[in-house]
Amino acid sequence: MDEEAIWIAANVSPSQRLVKIRRRKRRTRDDMFTELQMSSHAERAQLNAWRQSMSDYRKAQYEREERWRTESQDEQSKWRAEDDRWRQLADRRQESMLQLLEHQTDMLQRMVELQERQQEQRPPLQPLCNQQPSSPSSIASSPRRPRTRCGGLRPPSHSTPRLPKHQKASLQ
Repeated sequence: MDEEAIWIAANVSPSQRLVKIRRRKRRTRDDMFTELQMSSHAERAQLNAWRQSMSDYRKAQYEREERWRTESQDEQSKWRAEDDRWRQLADRRQESMLQLLEHQTDMLQRMVELQERQQEQRPPLQPLCNQQPSSPSSIASSPRRPRTRCGGLRPPSHSTPRLPKHQKASLQ
């Protein structure tokens, strides 16, 4: 059979092919059998070509999915590594902040202790509210200081702490 007959057999439905075969009375049964075999061979070839194309498509799809999975896993591992780096950086910052706060707390405690020691070493303040000045000339010769509510004098705000007499003697 020639290729045209195969092409015609492949593009025509089986019922139409049978109708055409019956109309050709000149042909023998062997010719009809051969034509049926050729048409089924053409159908089988088309089916095999379709199966091959589907197989190729599935294979390509599988490869794309595998590539996507590996790229996705690589991407995920990169993100995990970056998250770990940021977490470590945040941990280091938090640790250094805690160390700084601990250092500041220690310094504040030392300052409070120093102030307490200085307060212990000062003589107690005497109330000035009930005392009368000894003479007007002693008030005029003393430096000006603002008066407190009860009429006494308030020490200047820039005053230095007073040392006990035994410490003054050791400094001289």
